[in-house]
Amino acid sequence: MHITGEMKMVDVVQKDIQLLAVIQRLNIPLGFREKSVKEVCQEQEVDLQFFLSLANAFHDKEYFKVEYFKDFPVTWLINYLKSAHKCYIEYRIPEIERQIINLEKQVDAKEKNMGLLLKFFRDYIREFTSHIEQEEANVFPYIIELADRIKDLENGKIDSLGEDEFSITGYLDDHNNIEETLFDLKNILLKFLPPPVENCEYNNLIYDIFRLESDLLDHADMEEGVLFPRVHEMEYRLNEAIKKQG
Repeated sequence: MHITGEMKMVDVVQKDIQLLAVIQRLNIPLGFREKSVKEVCQEQEVDLQFFLSLANAFHDKEYFKVEYFKDFPVTWLINYLKSAHKCYIEYRIPEIERQIINLEKQVDAKEKNMGLLLKFFRDYIREFTSHIEQEEANVFPYIIELADRIKDLENGKIDSLGEDEFSITGYLDDHNNIEETLFDLKNILLKFLPPPVENCEYNNLIYDIFRLESDLLDHADMEEGVLFPRVHEMEYRLNEAIKKQG
């Protein structure tokens, strides 16, 4: 299914419930009635083409390509990613932690596996939080500053990047694959920990971890397949202009 502006927004969500995440991160409220995607975007002052690019990317992995997002300001992408970060930190991860704590209370006091699982997950939370803090404190401000310098370049002003400044290449060299840790956690649950008491609650925990893992993979695709290539292009443009000036 290719999502278009003429489709009803409610039909889009019913076809792919995962698109609720895209809608939420663009601050689009529910209550679509019979309105089309175009009508909802107009009412909420969301750029229609940006919404369609995001929705189609999350619905069809072939859309995670820089060419589908090249005409949008990088600040739009950054705001979307920051909204996703907030969702992870304030809701998705705390909810999984709450479920693990609740299951830990149900097991025998001698059973240490659930406690070890909780420790494993809390270690993951620290790693994940550090990753997000680095992006929001260093990566995103650098990209916004770089975009401003590209605007200056288009107006005839060339402002070079300092030697000590952050670079996207250096960041990618240290870019931890935080999805791998969730994969390990999921395998521990499936392979080694039998349900303590409430099987439905245990299965719901596994489902939520699967869902978070899938969401984070999409998030990584947006960064590595769309945003960072845009940054590489801007860095190249600026450096080439500086070479010509010299």
